[in-house]
Amino acid sequence: MSVSKHTDVPIGTRALILSKYYYGVLSRRLEGLEVERYYSVLYFLHENDGSRQQCICDHLSIDKTAMVKVIAYLIKAGFVQRKVNPVDRREHFIYLTKKGAVKTNEVVKNFRAIDEQMFLGISTKEKEVFLKVMLELSDTLKKLPGNDLFFNYKKTSTPAKR
Repeated sequence: MSVSKHTDVPIGTRALILSKYYYGVLSRRLEGLEVERYYSVLYFLHENDGSRQQCICDHLSIDKTAMVKVIAYLIKAGFVQRKVNPVDRREHFIYLTKKGAVKTNEVVKNFRAIDEQMFLGISTKEKEVFLKVMLELSDTLKKLPGNDLFFNYKKTSTPAKR
């Protein structure tokens, strides 16, 4: 039996496949960067340095418990530092270190380059519609009951050849 190249799969599966390819390309481009994951947190901090840890969780849909591990990893790698809010000691602010800022510029540059390459041949209008629909779908799904999942974008031991 022959299977069509564009077999119908649920939108969640299609999004997961897209994400896998996207982060595969990103991790290949950033192999020498000394950080093998958590690029989205660094990207977020590039635009929002000094954000509350909870704010990062909310904007990137990362579970609080998972975020503690992510921040610990990034602190150990020397990319970020955590500062306690002097007004409310339960709250933490996350800042890029000098090393983190330099490395994050490379992360941002590569995210933007991949986005640009990914949308080659796609009109500006189609891109705008795609992004708008993605946001609307995310907003709709946030309102539905679900479990928190943690996706750990780690490079596998045997990279796929393309």
